[in-house]
Amino acid sequence: HNIVREGLKTMIKKDPGLRVVGEAKDCKELLAVLKATPSDLVIIDIAMPEMDGLEALKHIKREYPKLKVLILSMLKDYEHFKNARALGASGYLAKDDTGDELLEAVKSVLKGKDFVSSSVTTLLAERQMRSLDNGEYPSLEILTKRELQVLRLIAKGMAHKNIAVKLKISIHTVENHRANIAEKLGLNNIASFVKYAIAKGLV
Repeated sequence: HNIVREGLKTMIKKDPGLRVVGEAKDCKELLAVLKATPSDLVIIDIAMPEMDGLEALKHIKREYPKLKVLILSMLKDYEHFKNARALGASGYLAKDDTGDELLEAVKSVLKGKDFVSSSVTTLLAERQMRSLDNGEYPSLEILTKRELQVLRLIAKGMAHKNIAVKLKISIHTVENHRANIAEKLGLNNIASFVKYAIAKGLV
């Protein structure tokens, strides 16, 4: 989002030793920027249109194995953290962390050190413990009320346009909710949505 990128640039520019050399609104644009602009570190979100941040991370580490990647996300669940680390992310930061923590993360990662913010570490532990009661699946509590509604309808096989009509929201909003659900729960296709919904008793 534009406002998030502007905030990040403002915080990073506070340190004279750091310079923002490019920005992108989605993964396709990000890969184009990297091809044209030498960079030391990339800060990416997981929830992005068309190609999510984890998929972009795969491309980045394949094409630029030495490039450092810092994940900045609203999600603090174990599954996404684990996947990000497995794909080569050097750091994981939450969007509600402070600007000072962002700068600390950037500097640590640039020095070759791994970084996980204290809030992410704490919540990962708490949520992982809560999810143990439900087997391998993340807890429903990380979803909003609207996301639960969308998840239930997707699992029932309802098309996005029909969900939009039923919930009186736009198709674009439905797609955004689906992307957020997929990111939070680690789901990547309709089958996984259905499997999760059944396991949680939603359908």
